[in-house]
Amino acid sequence: MLRILGLIACLLVGMVVKAQPASDQEGQAEWNRLKRQPITEQTFRAACDLMQKTGRTNINRSYEMLAEYVPMVKKTGNRAWVHSLLMGWARAKSSMIFSKEAEDLYRQARENAGPHTRFMREALVATAVMYGEWGKEAEFKRYLDLGEQECRRANDRENLSFIYTFRANSFPGGTTAMRDYFEKAIRLASGLRDKNALFTARYNYAVRYYPYNPQKQVTEFESLLELAKDSSLNRYPRKLYERTAFTFRNAGPSVYYQLMQINLLLADYDNAWKFAELFYDATVKPNPLSIQAGYFNAEVAVVKIYQRDFAAARKYLAKSKAIFGVPEAEIPYSGYFLAAGLLAEHTGQYAKALNYYELVQEKEGEGEGLSVIPFSISYAHVLTLNGRFGQADQVFNQYRPKLKNREYTASGLYFYQYYADLLKAKGNYPAYAQAQETFYAIKDSLTNLNQYRSVQEILAKVRIRDKEQQIIRLNEASEARDREIRRERIFYTILISLAGLAILFLILYLRNRQIRSRQKEALQQSRMEQLEKERHIELMRGIMDAEETERRKIADQLHDEVSAMLALATLNVSSTLEKGVPDERSEKKLHKTQEVLLSVSTTIRELSHRLTPLAIEKYGFAKAITDLGETVNTSEKLKLDMIVVGFDEPTDYPLSFLNELYRIVQELLHNILKHAQATQATIEVIDHEKTVSIIAEDDGIGFVDNEASKGKGLTDMKTKIAYLNGQMEIKQKQDSGTLIVIEIPFNQLATAPH
Repeated sequence: MLRILGLIACLLVGMVVKAQPASDQEGQAEWNRLKRQPITEQTFRAACDLMQKTGRTNINRSYEMLAEYVPMVKKTGNRAWVHSLLMGWARAKSSMIFSKEAEDLYRQARENAGPHTRFMREALVATAVMYGEWGKEAEFKRYLDLGEQECRRANDRENLSFIYTFRANSFPGGTTAMRDYFEKAIRLASGLRDKNALFTARYNYAVRYYPYNPQKQVTEFESLLELAKDSSLNRYPRKLYERTAFTFRNAGPSVYYQLMQINLLLADYDNAWKFAELFYDATVKPNPLSIQAGYFNAEVAVVKIYQRDFAAARKYLAKSKAIFGVPEAEIPYSGYFLAAGLLAEHTGQYAKALNYYELVQEKEGEGEGLSVIPFSISYAHVLTLNGRFGQADQVFNQYRPKLKNREYTASGLYFYQYYADLLKAKGNYPAYAQAQETFYAIKDSLTNLNQYRSVQEILAKVRIRDKEQQIIRLNEASEARDREIRRERIFYTILISLAGLAILFLILYLRNRQIRSRQKEALQQSRMEQLEKERHIELMRGIMDAEETERRKIADQLHDEVSAMLALATLNVSSTLEKGVPDERSEKKLHKTQEVLLSVSTTIRELSHRLTPLAIEKYGFAKAITDLGETVNTSEKLKLDMIVVGFDEPTDYPLSFLNELYRIVQELLHNILKHAQATQATIEVIDHEKTVSIIAEDDGIGFVDNEASKGKGLTDMKTKIAYLNGQMEIKQKQDSGTLIVIEIPFNQLATAPH
């Protein structure tokens, strides 16, 4: 039903590019590296670029990479990333007619998009296009209707323009309804910065509204050549994550291809080759071994055959066969067998030509494929040459009704030429003479038309040349006046310049003195500020070191003295209880006293750990951090993943530095528990060679507008990080929750204990 949509998506699957991907080993190594990294905007884009690069020479491998990566990205909850991957994957599968896979991928894209979103509108448009290309009219109409409702609700002009364009394609060519929808689509798209919708509407209008008026089609497509140069159309291949809306693939080559076909239909073979060459240069030459090159070489071979350049046609067809790389009978493109049959027919190998045409018919039903000059005509002619007159007559009669609107084209020209040959072979000379008369009438008409077009081109060139000569004469007169004016200006300019030069030297001298004076003042001010900064840092370091020393004294005293005394008191109470107390009330009091002593002992131990985490000294930093995470998980207030990477050597960092890191992690956990209202969180502490990274992520209510962002805990944490010359970045996640990234450089001299 929508053959033109199939042309857009299937004929020009993707623009080839000059850059070749890295070797398979390098690509696999890079892919393995990317999969191990956390998915961020940067790593996501790198993965997309690698998959696209791989797909240029190994499309199946790129699909495997997508199958691995999509589930990983889904776990991040980032719908935009998932949408980009699913839409690109689905379009590729749809364009290669992998029906079931494409349907499933578009279904996933719609489920991921959510209701009334831009993602949903784009997925609906793409789904409609897919069903239109496959000729599934009921599904096509259903998704067009859904897409139109969504686009009207959101006032989405671009996607609504696409909807109207594709709806117009469902009407018969040349009808009022088709024209109305195309005009709506063009009006909606005319003011948009991105020209995909406008080009799609105008391109389809030229193909679909004038199917039986090739002269008008030539005019429309030639007017599209300038629009095809727009940067929003020509930035191809687009990055996978840049545009998920419908994209008209390869605007320039598509126009060249249509002009090539229309000129073939007008029997203007020289112009057909001109556009075929432009098409070939844009699509095949940059990457002669691409997946499309086999198809395009066969198409160009057909043009060369009609141009009567059979030697060149054989070369293009040989390239096509080599690129497909399979036995000739297994080549998947009917256009190849059409070209091979035409060449065999030219050399008098009629039986071989018939065999090729039967392969075309087997692979393409009727067998016309993308060729505008119907295969049926050549097939009937070869049947005649092989003496199978009855079968040839049957093929001619089957095609005759289709000739009604294209009689005065190359289709009619070859039909009557070959039909006349059949009639002559059968001995029907009156009918033969009539067919010959029609053949010459069509030939004269096409010759006159092409001559008229040639004359118009010559007249246009003459008009352009006259205008160019006129412009040259005007430019010469203008240059003469300019030379006279320049001579006068030079005299006065020299005079004024000499006076100005003296003034300039004086100004420069004074300016130089002023600048040097300011530089001297600025240098002195900078030195004073640096000294003040150093004094302030030393003061902060002294305060924090004193604070750390005092904390350690208090912690030691609490842990060694008070805890010991409490333990002794608890032991005495326990001993007394074991021996028995005659007074029941006294026994209850002793039990209560024992509980209080145990509670006080636990509180003092926790306070001691807060003042200085003794577990770092006993078991190491990694174990202390892990124990902290286990404590939180035991409380069942939060599901926490505590990840520690490195810190294998306890002597790598001073204890004071590790204590500060521990307190920063404590404060992060405190903020998550107190303010975030989160159910899940992850904290990663990573030991790099020269830095320590702390990454905290939760699924809570967010951080930016929370009262925690103004609290004392966060302020103290920022002060510690600033003191350690570190940096902290707080981000509100797109879905929900907060991401905090802290980077602290390690300087052995700066962090060494005093």
